[in-house]
Parts: sequence; structure tokens; C-alpha cells
Amino acid sequence: MSLGRIVPAAIIFVLAVEPAFAQYVHVDVSIVSEALLFTIAAMSANLLLGYTGLPPFGNAAFFGLGAYGCALSIKYWHVGFATAIAFGVATALIGALLVGPFLLRRRGIYFGLLSIAFGQVFYFIAYRFTDVTGGEDGMNFARPALLAPSWHLSGTGFYYLTLAVFVAALLIFRLTVTSPFGQTLVAIRQNELRVRYLGINSNLFVFVAILISSAFAGLGGALFGLLNGFAWPLMMDWHQSGDFVLIVILGGSGTIWGPFIGALLYVIGKDIISTITPLWQIFLGAVFVACVLGFPRGILGSILARM
Repeated sequence: MSLGRIVPAAIIFVLAVEPAFAQYVHVDVSIVSEALLFTIAAMSANLLLGYTGLPPFGNAAFFGLGAYGCALSIKYWHVGFATAIAFGVATALIGALLVGPFLLRRRGIYFGLLSIAFGQVFYFIAYRFTDVTGGEDGMNFARPALLAPSWHLSGTGFYYLTLAVFVAALLIFRLTVTSPFGQTLVAIRQNELRVRYLGINSNLFVFVAILISSAFAGLGGALFGLLNGFAWPLMMDWHQSGDFVLIVILGGSGTIWGPFIGALLYVIGKDIISTITPLWQIFLGAVFVACVLGFPRGILGSILARM
């Protein structure tokens, strides 16, 4: 078995047994669950940034739409667990269908700026429609039971569900980026003009990439909302989008496992440093700067480049 299969299998095994050792390593399963969900959301940014070459500075909008779609369906329609997740993903996809036609003809910084603008539109909608979304205070909702009415997921149960979804999302992401579609996205990033000369409609590929990206972000957002039982406007803010981009760059853009490494460092680092000092953002930023300087291609990207 090659190293490329041994290491991922070892990582998944460690994640599977993490609840048994949580009390010894002082990392609660809810923190690891958050890291896994941030990884799924960061995959959405990685697809656009690492493979298509587009700056996804507004992808948190899809993350927040996933959470709100899930929350609103539970609160007002009393749907089940799986249906709520489906509503979250569908809401994110609808958001992408609305803004995608405006984004697909933009490239570079113009794509990034326009995505920020649309992201802030969704943010202010959630912020202003207080009667529906709870406005600035956000909205609480009860996590529905899974399958049987009496089957409510505990912290460990929800963790294993999150892990299963993470593995499935990782496999789907890998199949996507290694497929001819994914290779075409890489070609668009490298030389879109040549791709057009070959008779390929690059705008169509970018549009599909935006839709797939929004689905990943919406899935992560829906599960993140279920993890906390809460949805709030700041989930859509451009700062959150910046966190996803930072996670991708830190772990290694254009790599399959890069978002996982970046999310693990971001979530666990934030949790540890915030318990030590209220100025945790400064110290966490310093850690990120040191990582970027030491690993210019991201941690995983730099390691792979040296192998």
C-alpha cells in the first residue's frame, strides 16, 4: 500500500478513536467536529481558489445560507434531521444560482470583490429581517432527532455523524478534482485563453464549480448550525470568508487534505489560545504569519513540493 493511502487511512483512524482519548488530550469532540465542518466549508473555497484560480472572498454566504436554510426549515416547518440538512444545501445552491450568472464572467480580483458584495447582501438580509431570522441576535433552534423520534444525537453521536459526512465529502471532492472536469478547472486556472481555443466553454465550467462549491459550503454550514443549535448573520460575513481562504492557504491550496490541516490548526489553535489570553486573534495571526513564511505553498503544499 502506498504512502498516499496509508496516511489518509491513519488520519481517519485517529479521528475515529478520538472520543476515547479526548479527556487525555484535552480536545473535546465538539472542537474536532467544528474542525471537520470547517474543513468541508474550506473545501468549497479550495475548489475555486486552488483549482479554478478564483478568489472566493464571499463563500461564507453559502455557509450561512446552509445554516439558515437548516434552521428555518426546523423552526417553521418542523422537518427531520436529514431533511433539514437537505434544505440547507438547497438554500446554498439557490443562492449560488442567483449570484453565479453575475460572477462567472469575472476573473481575478473582480470575481473576489463581487463575491464579497453579494455575500454582504445576504448578510444584511439576515441582519435586517429580524422577525424571520432573529436579526443581529440570530436564531436558536432545537436539533431534531435522527431517524426515530427518540433517537437524539449526543455530542459523541453527532461527532461520528460529522466524521461520516466528512469522509464522504472528502471522497466526493477527490473524485471531482481528479476527474476530467477537475482537470479542466486546473487548465482554466493555468491558461483560460488556451482552453477557449480548444472549444471549451470555460464560463460553463466556472458556473458548475460555483454550484459545487456552494453545495460543500452549504453542507458544512447546515451541520455547523445543527452542532450549535444556532444560526447568526456573522456566519455570512466577509470575515468568515477570509477565515476559509486563510485555512486553505495555510494548509495548502490545490491539495485535497490541505483544508483539513488548515482547519485543524485554525480551530484548535483558536480554542487553545483564546483560553490563555483575550488577545488570541493577535497571537493566532502571528502563528499564521509564521506558517505562511515557513511554508509558502501551505503546510501540505510545501511538504509535497519537497518530496
